[in-house]
Amino acid sequence: MPRSLWFTLSFLLGLLALSGCTTVPAPTTEWDNHQAALEDINNFTAKGKVAFISPEQRVSANFLWKQRDDELSLRLTNFLGTTLLTLDATPNMAVLVDGEGQRYVDRNASTLLRNLTGVALPVDEMTQWIKGLPTEKNDITLGGDNRLAFLSENSADTNQPGWQVEYNAYDANTDSLLPSRIKMNQNTQKVNLVISEWIFPQ
Repeated sequence: MPRSLWFTLSFLLGLLALSGCTTVPAPTTEWDNHQAALEDINNFTAKGKVAFISPEQRVSANFLWKQRDDELSLRLTNFLGTTLLTLDATPNMAVLVDGEGQRYVDRNASTLLRNLTGVALPVDEMTQWIKGLPTEKNDITLGGDNRLAFLSENSADTNQPGWQVEYNAYDANTDSLLPSRIKMNQNTQKVNLVISEWIFPQ
């Protein structure tokens, strides 16, 4: 075989081998596109009603949730509009002011809220969950509309079931992008959210 032809065949075989090793990217799904849209919403306001239910107490309130990147402000009011508490949180600090104006500080927002009020709320995770966006550690179930229908949080530290979150409805005013009804429970703790209004850049 002529030497030039040998080099040509070797070159072509090398190209074929390389093309055979090329990884074909997985096709983008509707859920992938939905997740990407939610991840882009970092600044938003959610308004509605919330119920915290446990064997010890039941608290119902109106809520105003404002989120700016990783900074959160939560205000709870009663049906008369009187402020029950405000909670401002960053990844490193949380400040709670009660209805009497007393101010309390802690490094962890969930711990601060629970210790002072008895209310259980996974504040850090809720910065994503309230949008219908799971964290990387969550087991998820999608609905027929390719929206999040259910997520489960398992605690590796205690080997105990974590929060279970159910998404019962999505807001038509956001083209079903964001949730309108969320039910959460962990053991005997329950949180029910009805979100009546979303405000976010579009």
